[in-house]
This record gives sequence, C-alpha cells and structure tokens, in this order.
Amino acid sequence: MVANLSLPPQRSDMKCKLCGSHANLVFGLPYNKKASHPIPDEPDDSWYYQCDNCNFLFSDVIDYRDSHAEIYDETYWENQDPDWYGRVTETFRLVALANEMLNIRLDRAEILDFGCGIGGFIDMGRRSLNLNVWGTDIIPPKVGKDYFLADLGDHKFDIITSCEVIEHLPDPRKIFDLIKSHLKPRGVFAFQTAQWDPESLGRDWWYLGPHNGHISLYSREGLSHVFEDMGGKQRRLWNDYPGVQAWLFESRE
Repeated sequence: MVANLSLPPQRSDMKCKLCGSHANLVFGLPYNKKASHPIPDEPDDSWYYQCDNCNFLFSDVIDYRDSHAEIYDETYWENQDPDWYGRVTETFRLVALANEMLNIRLDRAEILDFGCGIGGFIDMGRRSLNLNVWGTDIIPPKVGKDYFLADLGDHKFDIITSCEVIEHLPDPRKIFDLIKSHLKPRGVFAFQTAQWDPESLGRDWWYLGPHNGHISLYSREGLSHVFEDMGGKQRRLWNDYPGVQAWLFESRE
C-alpha cells in the first residue's frame, strides 16, 4: 500500500466500463508500477479487471479520487513524458486519417487536441502548419497556451484528436460521448492508444501503469463495441491496427 493513498479493495467481479457486461479480476500490480518500467518488487495493491464480453481491461485505482490532476505534475512531464513535441507527428497522422473521410482543406478545418498535454501539437500546428488547432486537458499546457480551452463551452470541431490519452480515462464511455458532443454535424474523432490483446499479453505488458494512469486498455472488440454503440458511420484503422483509429459521426443540427 502506498503511504497516504487509499486504494480501492480487490473485488471478485466488476461491471465493464465500456459495454456494461460482467468483468472478472485477472491480475494485480503494485501501484508504483509505471508504464515502460519494470514491475516493482512490492505487493500488488492495484487491480485490473477484464470484460467477459468485449475484453476491455481496466482498473478502478483512481476512480474514487476527486481530481486526477496530481498524476500529471512537474515530475510526470520531466521524468515520464519529457519529450514535449514527441507526439506531434503521431497526432498529425490522426488528422490525416480523419481527413480520409472528411476530405476537406485542413487549413480551414477546426481541430481540437483532446488531452493536449504539454501542448506540442497546438504550438507546432499553429506556428509551423498554420492549422486552426486548439487544445484542452485537465491541466494547462506548457506551450500553445493562447489556444487552450479549459472549458469547451459550445465549441464544435471538424476533427478531435486524442493521442495517448484514452488509456488514462477512468470513465471512458462518458468522455467518448462528451467528445462526440463537440463534433460538428459531420465530424471525426481520431485517437491513438495501445491495443490490449488478452491472447498474447498479460500482467507484464509494458503499457500497464497504475502509477501514471494507464488504467483503461482497449481490445479490438471493445473499440468496435463503442463505435457501433455511439452510432459511428465510418471508421479507418491505420494498417489495420485497432490502437490507431478515426471514427466519422454524422448528425442533424
């Protein structure tokens, strides 16, 4: 147990956060396990559950906190995600994938980087590419601050990107619905994460990390369920990899 931190107890079963089906406990990890780091030699105190129906893997380790912002303090940016501009090209790939379905001029598109982090894509998108890009997150960015939206209000966008963000969501279905609500009547949500494949991965998967908030891990089946349940019209996968997708939504104003 981590000092001064109350973690949820181990549960025999849970309800899937994506599809609502039954989920079983599959393994535990020490809370101090970080993504891309070895498993610490400490007792397991953070529990992961897998859905019987869609294979979504999740932990409730941060579900009961009032705020999750403390995970992303200066230590996070300096030690765990120090490359401020490292996701710019990957985020632009999401924009390109989205535009396969929209087929609009990108210099006229309105783009939101959801979970913009340090703000690298906002900054480079504005300065180098003259894109109309904004960002939002639970904490302000370090760069691109002039185009940060702490509150999305009634803003609508052609494209919303989310690069290495959705694995951090304690309530993913709620946030997916929020994202959809901020798309224009014909808009695309494009995201990047790592695919959870229970046939080949387990407790030692490098991407797992309760300490830095990697608590929602998506299978191919889980993402397909969400796309269909949200009424998606078309989608694209990058090289048939489920972890990089773009979803087109169409609705009447």
